[in-house]
Amino acid sequence: MAAGAAKAATDGRHRATERRRRGQYSVREFTGPLEALTLACLLAAAPLARAQGVHAGRFGASAWYERGLVAARPENCRAAVADFGRAIELQPDYFQALYQRGNCLQALGDHAGAVADYSRAVALPGRVDARFRAYYARADAHRRLGELEPAYADYTQVIALRTDTAALRSRAWVSFYRGRWHEAYQDAAKYVHDTQAKEPDAAYAVILGTLALKAAGSRPAGREVPAIMAAAARRGALAGSGDRLPGDWRRDARCSRPRSRPGERTEARAYLGADLLAQGRQAQAVDILRQVLRDGEPAYLEYDLAYHELRRLGLAQPGDRRRRR
Repeated sequence: MAAGAAKAATDGRHRATERRRRGQYSVREFTGPLEALTLACLLAAAPLARAQGVHAGRFGASAWYERGLVAARPENCRAAVADFGRAIELQPDYFQALYQRGNCLQALGDHAGAVADYSRAVALPGRVDARFRAYYARADAHRRLGELEPAYADYTQVIALRTDTAALRSRAWVSFYRGRWHEAYQDAAKYVHDTQAKEPDAAYAVILGTLALKAAGSRPAGREVPAIMAAAARRGALAGSGDRLPGDWRRDARCSRPRSRPGERTEARAYLGADLLAQGRQAQAVDILRQVLRDGEPAYLEYDLAYHELRRLGLAQPGDRRRRR
């Protein structure tokens, strides 16, 4: 019976090794039915684990980790952080617990705490197969903190460890934030090429690459279209994205569409502001970018675009950014 319970627990979504520490926990500690079932399975497996010489601390770490996974929802992230913390106390080299606690801290807005957990995770020996996830998550945390150089380095690590178009796209944004226009264009162009412009974010990569070319002074002359735009258009990346194309930035930014959503206004205004800066129309650009910083959606990459453009001009400080909801 104990062996059957051990197999059932082992076949869970993370196939964690079921281990328990000195019988200290009871089913009453698990508030939900699924949490109670998880611990019950772990308790049933304890005699088998002890018979096989499994270290008690590691068994307890798995119990707390499994409970943390069950609790790891936006509305219950604080409880999950506490559970992952108990797992880490019992097993300091628990890669998955460090990684998942970092994810929960990010969801709670504690990006510095998340960076600390991801840093501990990537420093652990082994787990090369999963290390890219911790690098990617740490890069995101650095980016949200406005720490662009470490973010760029971590996205680069991800790309070195595996082919990852999401990291490539994110690195293009970070390069744009840093004012590295050619690097931003190259990554955006490679992203469009590697994904064959089939991903939903291809249209945004086209816009970012086009803005990067303009900012670098490589504005197309006459009817010439940048290669990135032509390639994406041929592959259909821009179909259905008319309200986000360069020619329509002004319409959306001025809210001429009554049903324009806050996120769409954030995007359009940020793109328009960056476009105006590339044209040398700084006063107009600053006015629009300040609107983004004041009223925009902080979770959007375009919100950070507005912030970093203003900061490059000496017109914004970290305290001016609104917190993500």
